[in-house]
Amino acid sequence: MKHVAGIILLLLSISTFSQFDGDSDTRTDMQRDAGKIECRNEVSRCTYSTQHLTARTLVSRIEAVLKPGDIITPKEGYVSVEGLKVISYWFYNEELKTRFEALLPLLDVLEDGVPSHLVQLTTEIYSLSDRGLKSIDASISSAGGDAQDGPDWDFSDLGGILDMNLNVGTKLLSMLLSGSVTRSESSQVTKVVQLIPNFAGVNYKRTTKIYISPTAGSVKEKEAGLTIGGTVSINARDNNLVTIKDYNFKYGVLKPGLDDSDNDQVTILNVSNPQLYLYKDVNTMIVSSQTSTTMNDRGFRFFGFGASKSKTFSKLMVVTRAKAIKFDDYRKEMKKYADLVLFKTFSETQVDNIPTKNSNIEAVLNSLKPYTYMTTSGRRLGD
Repeated sequence: MKHVAGIILLLLSISTFSQFDGDSDTRTDMQRDAGKIECRNEVSRCTYSTQHLTARTLVSRIEAVLKPGDIITPKEGYVSVEGLKVISYWFYNEELKTRFEALLPLLDVLEDGVPSHLVQLTTEIYSLSDRGLKSIDASISSAGGDAQDGPDWDFSDLGGILDMNLNVGTKLLSMLLSGSVTRSESSQVTKVVQLIPNFAGVNYKRTTKIYISPTAGSVKEKEAGLTIGGTVSINARDNNLVTIKDYNFKYGVLKPGLDDSDNDQVTILNVSNPQLYLYKDVNTMIVSSQTSTTMNDRGFRFFGFGASKSKTFSKLMVVTRAKAIKFDDYRKEMKKYADLVLFKTFSETQVDNIPTKNSNIEAVLNSLKPYTYMTTSGRRLGD
C-alpha cells in the first residue's frame, strides 16, 4: 500500500506542476481576457492583453507619458511586448507600477475626437520657351488691364537670371495654359499632389545622384530632382487660407552637354519662404530662367528640361496651390469612390422601361453631356 500511495502522490505532484506551469503564459492572444491585468508575484510578472491597440503601439504611448524622454532601467523593472496584443511587465517601485497600470486602460483606446482637417497641396513644374513666357506675360497684362484689382506680379531680370513671381486664379491659369501658343511652347515636367493632415509636415523627395567630372581626374556628386518641405497650417478664421511654414522647394535640373566633349551640369532652383500663404483657387507661380541651352531630344524628362530640335525650353515655371478639406468631406468622397463599379446592372423595372425601338449612333452621341474639357491646370483632356 505504501508503494501505491507514493505513486499516487507522485502523479498528483506532476499534474499540479503541469497546471501551474501552463498558466496564462501558454495561452494565445485570443484566449486572454482583453483589458484584464493578471499578475504572478512569485515570478515578478504581470500581463495585459490590449483591447483596441497593438501591444507595441500601447507600450510606446505609455512610455512617452510614464518617463518622457527617458527609458525604464533594469533596476526599475521591465516592459516587454510578447505578441500582437500581449504586454508583460513588472516594476519594483510600487508607485511606478500603479501609474503604469492606471495608464493601460486610459491609453488603450481608439482615436478619439474629430480627425484633423486635410490640406491638398499641389505642385506643378512646367518647362517654357521664351516665346511661351512672353505669351503668358501678354495674357496676364491683357486680363489685368488698367483695373486696380487686376493681378499683381513682379517681372525683373537680375544678372541674366529671369525671375517672375505672380498669383493667378485657377480659371486664369487654365486659360493661360490652354492657349495655342502656350501649349506649343511649354510642357508639364511633373505634378505632385499631396494630402497632408493639418499641422503635419510636407515631406516629398524624388532625387537621384549625378556624378560630374568638371576636370580630368576629379568627380563631383550632385543631386538632381525635386524636394519639397514645410509644415501646413489652416487659418482659424478663414479655412480657405493655408500657410506653409518654413516652406522650401529645391529642384535640381540636369543640363546635358551639347556633345561628348562637354560635361553634364546640374543647376539648382532653390526657393524658401518662412511663411508661404496659399489661398483656395489662387495659384502661386514662380518662373525662373537657369539655362539657355537647346537640347536635341524630343522627350520631356523629370530631371531635365524638355525640348525639340527647333525650340529651346529654357525656363522653369513652378505652380503651387493648396486647398483645405474637411475630414468628413474627404470620408464621403472616399465612400463615393468605393461605391463605384465598372459594370452596373439594371433593375427589372429599368429593363421594362427601355424603349423597344432602336436609336441611331448619332442620336446617342448627341445625348451625351461632357463632364469637363480640361484639368484644373488647363491641360486639355485627350491631349
